[in-house]
Amino acid sequence: MRTTLALLAVSASAASAQLSFVEATEALGLGDQPGPHCCFVDLNNDGRPDAVIGRNRVFLNTPDAEATHKLKFVEVGASGLPAFRTGDIAVFADLDNDGNKDCVWTRYLDVNNDKYEAPTEGPPKTAWLRGNGDGSFGRPVGSWEVIDAVTEATTAAAALGDLDRDGWLDLYLGNWYVKYGDDLEGFPNQMLFNRLGVAELGGSDRWDSEHSPIVTASLDPETDRGGRPTYGVMVLQDLISEGDTHRLDLEYGRRWNRLWQRALVYVSDGDIARYSGGDAWNDVAPDFGLDGDAVRHGRYPEWLKERAKTDARFDREDEEPFRANGNTFDAAVGDIDNDGDFDLFFAEITHGWAGESSDRSRFLVQERDERGAPRFVYKPELSVDRAPTDPTVTSWNQGDIYAELADFDLDGRLDLLLCSSDYPDNQRLRIYRQQADGTFRDITDWVGIDHVGAGQPSLADIDGDGDLDIMVGQSFNRLRADQTAGREARVRVYLNQAADKSLGGAIVLRLVGDEGLGVSRDALGAIVRTTAVIGGRPVTQCRQLVGIGGHQGKQMDFVVHFGLGDAVEAERVEIEWPCRERRVTVLEHVAAGTHTVRLGESEGSE
Repeated sequence: MRTTLALLAVSASAASAQLSFVEATEALGLGDQPGPHCCFVDLNNDGRPDAVIGRNRVFLNTPDAEATHKLKFVEVGASGLPAFRTGDIAVFADLDNDGNKDCVWTRYLDVNNDKYEAPTEGPPKTAWLRGNGDGSFGRPVGSWEVIDAVTEATTAAAALGDLDRDGWLDLYLGNWYVKYGDDLEGFPNQMLFNRLGVAELGGSDRWDSEHSPIVTASLDPETDRGGRPTYGVMVLQDLISEGDTHRLDLEYGRRWNRLWQRALVYVSDGDIARYSGGDAWNDVAPDFGLDGDAVRHGRYPEWLKERAKTDARFDREDEEPFRANGNTFDAAVGDIDNDGDFDLFFAEITHGWAGESSDRSRFLVQERDERGAPRFVYKPELSVDRAPTDPTVTSWNQGDIYAELADFDLDGRLDLLLCSSDYPDNQRLRIYRQQADGTFRDITDWVGIDHVGAGQPSLADIDGDGDLDIMVGQSFNRLRADQTAGREARVRVYLNQAADKSLGGAIVLRLVGDEGLGVSRDALGAIVRTTAVIGGRPVTQCRQLVGIGGHQGKQMDFVVHFGLGDAVEAERVEIEWPCRERRVTVLEHVAAGTHTVRLGESEGSE
């Protein structure tokens, strides 16, 4: 057994410079690309993240010795991806375990809208296209296979993960309102279980459908059992206890979020409390503090009620508790305090007129009670809220639509990327750096990023130096004419300079599963822990390979990244593969650099 290692040199000296980014879009060959949507994904299997912009334009990361940054993104002439229609989502992963990334193309089918028109080009509903391994899709190029089991709905979010841990990536779709403006009901979200590996199956039989277990009859304000409008979904592993698979629904319309888990049975294992799964899915978000914050009175502010006396547009009744929560667009998962369990960040849109019961963007830290039972807790000292403290300022917005956790400065602590847009009051991309005391400080003004109207972000180490770079879309929706005069919304790429400025070293892992051993080729859901001596003490960091999930089809390059600070190696790396039977790979003395680890070929497998 052996470990496949593809090393890139990374500086491992102690931090001695300020974190900074360089805007390099034009130099990298991606200048003048419109649209709020973009992602990094390795489409030609060379270990270098490629770029997909506007859902259907593919640019391959190509070495170029004459280029400023020694690489250029070169567009594929015919990607085969469909023409974009408003609301479409494209995500990329290896669905058939052939080693190439495929594409899932979802359709936003607002079938109950009086002005609805069915697609006339491309797939009529959600479909998938085989990847050809060269940046093009479909065999022949452009052909697709409709997933007949998908219900026609207002699909607004997509995530991929191995829901049943059988070695094949499954699809989870989040749906919005049944008919926006008429009632509060949302289409049920839908799981599509991948059966592409079953040779005798064909057509619609290759995807098994299961909807979220909810009652879709008349709305019950006490329980809100019906469908809720969803803007983000995630598939997460081991969020609360070992061996669990969860589906996280991020709800719009100030509704409660949902965390779906198999039927829970509380058991005691010595002094540890844990939850054992069954066959059914239950919503456990209220049990763990993930449905919404503690303020649920639904009252609108007094100034709004005063204004309503002379302006009927603002005359509204206070909301019931089920409508006094968040407009949760996105979430990010990571162990922000390096204590071995996963924490979350929720990105919310809120407004001054909505009142204090409208949830704010916030960190939710996982803690354990005296029995060892988990709970996600909001800590005020970790606030990244930007609401004005002056009570006379009433017209303000926080348009937080995307978020991601990453160690940008390579110090062994996760930082926060927060993307805000669609309102005129300084909604932009922000970087919050985690301080030594665990708090987060907005350092955007100092790092070389000036990006108003931040759209979809994606992270990858595009130049192979060990730090994570940023590609981000842009949206000028709702900005004033004077703010957009002479400007057009464009995708931007910001190269991280942490490695170049010797802020620290890093380990970047590319994981390759084996469906024969019960792990999908992309290994989404893998849990990785590293232990290294940073600043003179052992630090264990924990990451989860999510890859795809959150608002719409947020997607990162499929790598697991660890900052090493002043360490030159990790003394121990433990990879827990996402499969039914526990499989763990342990590596010792892993040097800073980029490594490919293949299940079944790795030393130290347990």
